[in-house]
Amino acid sequence: MTAVIHIQSEEGVPSVRASDSDLATTPCPLCNATVSSIIHAFDPFKVVSCSECGMIYLNPRLKEELIDPLYREDTYFSRSKDTGYEDYGFQEQSLRMTFRRFLSELNRRGITGGRLLEVGCGYGYFLEEAKDFFPSLAGTELSEKAGMLAKQRTGADIFIGDVEALPADFREFDTVVLINVIEHIYAPVSFLSVLAKRLKKSGTIVLATPDIGSFWHRIMKSNWPSFKIPEHIAFYNERTLTSLLEKSGFRNIYQIPFPHAFPLGLIFSKVRVNAPVSFRRRPVWLPKTMIALSGKVL
Repeated sequence: MTAVIHIQSEEGVPSVRASDSDLATTPCPLCNATVSSIIHAFDPFKVVSCSECGMIYLNPRLKEELIDPLYREDTYFSRSKDTGYEDYGFQEQSLRMTFRRFLSELNRRGITGGRLLEVGCGYGYFLEEAKDFFPSLAGTELSEKAGMLAKQRTGADIFIGDVEALPADFREFDTVVLINVIEHIYAPVSFLSVLAKRLKKSGTIVLATPDIGSFWHRIMKSNWPSFKIPEHIAFYNERTLTSLLEKSGFRNIYQIPFPHAFPLGLIFSKVRVNAPVSFRRRPVWLPKTMIALSGKVL
């Protein structure tokens, strides 16, 4: 595997060193069209907009077989570099606040109870907060270290690997949740179609992902923090996320509020300012950073 090295330019725009052999061009992951226009450049990668459906995605992107080992590394959730997370544990308080509020939103809409599967469960913060809302919990996680921590924390059935790691009899879930996952997926329609088969009839899938349709992207442009290159390869707004769910066989699609809290230190780091040590973990709510939709298998 060729090493991928992140570099921070003087303007603050991330760039990545990768050889041509590391890259792959792709049609639109939503409609398969091949005509697009460039809206941002992070050499050698480009963020493009599909001329047919408006989907925004990375093209070219790192070959999938090169990015997959990154997610499986023990250090993915505790990195100080641009790849992976800037110490996922540092964000625990803010993430738990976010997940509790989101679970309350799900509960108000009747999307709780029964069997829950979280795809990409990380350290298990969401699953642990979900104990009061779902009597049965399961998760998948590519990182073995993170998955084992999630199992110890929650007692849930955690499977190391992608959704194919789930045993054949792990189906008939009432709810499947993906938070900050779908933006990593190379073939999102087929991926969600596979998950649909794990849901019971009238079961619900919930997707939450950074919202490129928000004012944050319009203001920050190429400095938008969710341009996490090369890991994020698809960037959704309400329209394209709705279209993805429809193409994957889901119906009765609704938007769900997803307010997100972030530690002040993380927010300051994005604008290259050092937060006072005593304030770094203090949670701050930022509006309109995420888009969340639910859909049903009918």
